This record gives sequence, C-alpha cells and structure tokens, in this order.
Amino acid sequence: MRSFTGNPGEAPDEAAFKIGEAARVVGVSAQTLRLWERERLIHPRRTERGYRIYTSRDIERLRQIKHLRSVEGLNFAAIRKQIGPAVACDAVTGKGAAPGERLRRLRLKRRKTLREVSEATGLSVSFISALERGGSGASVASLRRLADAYGVNMRELFGVDVVHDSPLVRAGERAVMRWENGVRFEEMAPGGRAMDPSYVYVPAGAGSEGFYSHTGEEFIHLLSGKLTVELKDNGCYHLEPGDTLYFPSTVPHRWWAPETHAEMIYVNNPPTF
Repeated sequence: MRSFTGNPGEAPDEAAFKIGEAARVVGVSAQTLRLWERERLIHPRRTERGYRIYTSRDIERLRQIKHLRSVEGLNFAAIRKQIGPAVACDAVTGKGAAPGERLRRLRLKRRKTLREVSEATGLSVSFISALERGGSGASVASLRRLADAYGVNMRELFGVDVVHDSPLVRAGERAVMRWENGVRFEEMAPGGRAMDPSYVYVPAGAGSEGFYSHTGEEFIHLLSGKLTVELKDNGCYHLEPGDTLYFPSTVPHRWWAPETHAEMIYVNNPPTF
C-alpha cells in the first residue's frame, strides 16, 4: 500500500490497498471481500500477476456495503439495487481521453481553485488533483460533474468532435469517448446541432458509476443486451432490445448493463452531455 498519514481507518484518495490491507481498513475478513466480489458488489482492479488492488473509492464502497449488510440487514440483491453494479474504478484512457492538462487548463481558465471545484462537484480535492496529474478514478458521472463546473460538455472535456460540414458521418469517422471500464460513446452527428446522437457500448457490469444530471432531455433506444436506468426518486427501468426510454436530463440518473453487454442509441437535446 502507498504510505499515508492520517486517522486510523481512513484512506486518502490516491491510496492502493492489497486485499488484506483493505479488509483491515474496512473491518471485515479477506474472505468476506472475496465473497462480495463473487456477488458482484465490488470489482477491484488486478495487477498483471492477478493480485487484487483496492482504491480509496473501493474502500468507500466496501464501507457502504458493510453498513447495508450489518446495520440495515439487506441481502446481496438488495444491495446491488441500492448502490448499482460493481465496476472497475479506472482512469479514462485511449483515443479521445480527457488528459489531466486539459482539466487543469479548464479550471485555471475559470479561475477556480481545487477547493472551489471540490465544493461545486462533491469530488474531493485530492481526487481532482490526481485527475489533473493523469491519475485514475474518472467515471462518466465524475467527469459529468467536472464538465458542469467548467461550463463545457463532455465532447469539449475530452477534446473530441466530428468536425466537417457533411451531413453524413461514416462509422469509421465517429469521434470516440472511451473509459477503461469499457464504456464507449461514439458521436453520430457533427457538433453544433440541436440534437446530440451517440452510439453507446456498455460492457457487462459496467455503467456510469454514479448519478449525474444536466439540462435538456434524453432518449435511449436499446439495440441489444439489457440495460438498467435508474432515475433518482423515480425507480429503475429495465430495458430490453427494442425498448425506448425518454426522460428529462435534469433528473439525476445512472445506468449500467447488469448481465451482458448493451448497445444503444443515446440522444441528448440540446447537446449538453
């Protein structure tokens, strides 16, 4: 584990724990962590040799699971419904990634301190600082919060867009936003239009990793697989191929593919995502 100082049982955002260390911090056994992983409550990263690595975000999730199990007495299915499926909490990488320098420049351009961005987004100062240095932990939900704080959309945050005047966008010309958990957004129309249609691929077990919201409305048409969309205070919707969902983007929402990978057409109006 990376060394740190602080109160016993507390972990900084950049810490990385082996399974025994994570178990001690949370106050459960390593065997319990393996059980929770088999029940798809947690999904730690693996080293090249297969060793489990838990981040501070994993630790926070494990503490939440422990509370729901020991205090509220929920079973595994109820916990999955409460907090969503387990997905790896890795950084954004690949073509169309959101580099730390871009995040830093956006913050400085708005003349915001790390503390001000933290207060506006609910993300910790150390987490935002780590992202600016190219660290891990970015999810769809966390980057959406940062985009709101900087007054940009996700395409601008990633630095990608379909830039040409033709109304035709061929499959191989789509601008791509890609996360390490496998979620992939492919832009299907040139920027600056009234609508923002995307092809979205979501691997099994992956998703937005939290609630987010923005202005506008959105439409989902599921092409294949299964997708669960939760609208905060409005319940969960379980989509199957051919199903559609239409809702105001101002309602906090999150989504994930619970069983197999999912493919969908995802339209925002106006293009605020």
